[in-house]
Order: sequence, then structure tokens, then C-alpha cells
Amino acid sequence: MEKFSFYNPTRIHFGKGKLAELGQIVSRYGNHCLLVTTSKEEEALKPLYERTISILEEAGIRVFHFDEAVPNPTIQCVEKAISIVQANGIDCVVACGGGSSIDTAKAVVLFHQQSEIDWDMVFQTYTSPFARYPLLSDHPLPFVAVPTTAGTGSEMTQAAILSNQSTEEKMSVFHDQAFPKEALIDPELTLSMPPRLTAITGFDAFSHAFESYLRSETNIYTRTIGLCAMKLIIEALPQLMHAPNNLSLRSKMSQAAMLAGISLSNAGATIPHPLSEVIGGISPRIPHGQALACLYPAFLRHQANKTPLQCAEIARLFSPALEGKSTQEAADALPELMEQFLDDIGLRKSLYSFGITEEEKEKMLSHFLLGVLPFGTKEELTNIMKGAFEC
Repeated sequence: MEKFSFYNPTRIHFGKGKLAELGQIVSRYGNHCLLVTTSKEEEALKPLYERTISILEEAGIRVFHFDEAVPNPTIQCVEKAISIVQANGIDCVVACGGGSSIDTAKAVVLFHQQSEIDWDMVFQTYTSPFARYPLLSDHPLPFVAVPTTAGTGSEMTQAAILSNQSTEEKMSVFHDQAFPKEALIDPELTLSMPPRLTAITGFDAFSHAFESYLRSETNIYTRTIGLCAMKLIIEALPQLMHAPNNLSLRSKMSQAAMLAGISLSNAGATIPHPLSEVIGGISPRIPHGQALACLYPAFLRHQANKTPLQCAEIARLFSPALEGKSTQEAADALPELMEQFLDDIGLRKSLYSFGITEEEKEKMLSHFLLGVLPFGTKEELTNIMKGAFEC
């Protein structure tokens, strides 16, 4: 008999035009709001940020706009946002953007009451998505996530991915207080994403669903949710490369990212995610989803022999013709099917394509994590990392 735990406390508001409800939602929690975004001078997103502020202000909410969230959010960025919270009596937080903005907001929510943050302790303590850690705040800040990408699924998870530039480390911080109170998911907000960003974030969502599907912690809920997410992505993402303004396809990707995030938050990830964090810590210029795409062909060649049943199931999502093949034959077909999928969405690349130096490569291949991760031997993980330099 299967035994499992499943938890996700975030209330979901999904659909076209849902952004208009943001003021009503946030006003339930407070009237001094920290809005976390990337730069308000970004041409593609400036109108959205202005509209978001207008919606909040029309609901009687005073907005303090922190527009310095950066890709691979840094601890310095988080500390600067926290100083605004502490100086202005902030009683609620809204993150509008991709994973970087949402993860920055999560860290603010977790650590806003601390006068000084011991980041070494944070990165060493809050390491498990399955642990029930003591509360970090006796005055939790309510937090609403408004994703503008379809990929990270951060609007549905308890994880914040943060970078320490001084140590070239990119680490996951897990805590149940990082779950947003509410997630407002409006597929219209993703229409401004260019094809490459659509592909990068979309593949991140696929990897969440796939990797959580492989974990021993998976259960009937995460398997069902994960399979649904993968089906949606396989169907919609290649089409979006040629029809970026198709709202129906955008909606499918927003649903998939949401579902994959729920699956990830309950079952976790496996090899590619920690390896991609090694890559991102050493070479922050490489987007997370692209790092995953570089790793996946080698990872799947390894995984097809480790978990043939699961790999065969996913291979058959890509190619129903494999229904007549044996489990191992179908599993063995998955790496090539993945390479074709990555070709179709423009992500089949080597890490060398991004100007990786030999010094950076050596740092990646000798990183201590390759010797301590529980997902394989050091030799196996090193070979997968080496595979990211091939194409």
C-alpha cells in the first residue's frame, strides 16, 4: 500500500484577465505593499508594472516598488529589499515577474524580521523540500505571486533559488513559509515573452514534472499532475515557437508550469537540477532552463537504464508509436526523442556555445557537489556534466 504526504497551501486564481483582481486580493492582507519586479525601465514589462501599481493603488494600497530583482537573485538584492520592508511598515508582498522576482520575494518573506542574516547558516540549514522547519517569523508577511513567465513554477513551491556571488554558489532554500498565500496566473501576461525565453522557461517546467516523476517520493497525485504537465508542454511548446501570440497555447503552458510546480514541491527534483545550479553559480550568464537543456541528453542516456519503466512512459508521450515496443526499447529511445524536442525549441546546445572557459569547465567538473549528491556516483555525475559540453 502506498504511503505519502501531499501539501500545497497556495490559492490559485487562473485565467485571462485575472490581473484585474489583484487589488481585491491583496487588500485582504494589508495596505502597505512591497512590489518586487525586475527593472521598471524594461521596455517590454514597463506597461505591466505601471498597470499593476495602478490596480493596487486603486484598491487603496500604498505601493513601495522594489524593481531591482535580477536573474539568479543575489543575497545582496534580497537584503536591499528587506531594508525597504523594515523601514516602511510593509504588511504584504507582491511579486510580479518570473522566477527571479518571485524567489526574491520569498526570501524577503522568510527573513524580513532578521537584523542580520547568516547566509552560510541559511544555505546549510534549509536544504530539504520535505522537512518541516520551525517558523522563521512570528509576523509572517502575506505574499501574492503573479508570474509573467510559464516555467519556474515558483508560484506554487516552497523553494527560493539564491546566488552568493562571492562563493560562486547558487543554492535552494526551502521553507513552508515561502509558499505564496495566493497565485494569480494570467496567461495574457506571458504574451510578451520572446520565443527563446518561452523555450527556456518552458523546458524548466518540463524538467520539474519529469524529475519529480522519477523520485522515490512521487505519489499518485504528483504522478498524475506531472504527466498532465508533460503532455501539455510536449504539445504546446514547439508550436509556440512559431505562434507566440496564441493565447490558447500560452494558457496550456501556464497550466503546465503551475502543475509541474505543485509536483516539484511535493516530490522534489533529481540530477539535472543540482548540476544546473553548479553551472549557474559558476556561469550566471547561462539561463537555468538552458543549463538544464544542455544536461538532459546525457542525463537521459544514464537514466534510461536506471528507471526504464518511467523513461519508457515519457518516451511514449513523445512518440505513441513506441506503445508496441518493450519497456527498455522505449526507454532507450528517450534520449534521441529529447534531442529532437530540444532542436524543435532551439535549446539543443553545448555549454561551449555560451563562451564557457576551460577554467569554468574545470570548476564545474571538480565541484564538491558531484561527490556528495545522493543521485549517483561521482563518476556518473561527472560524466553527465561532461555531456553538457557536447551537442
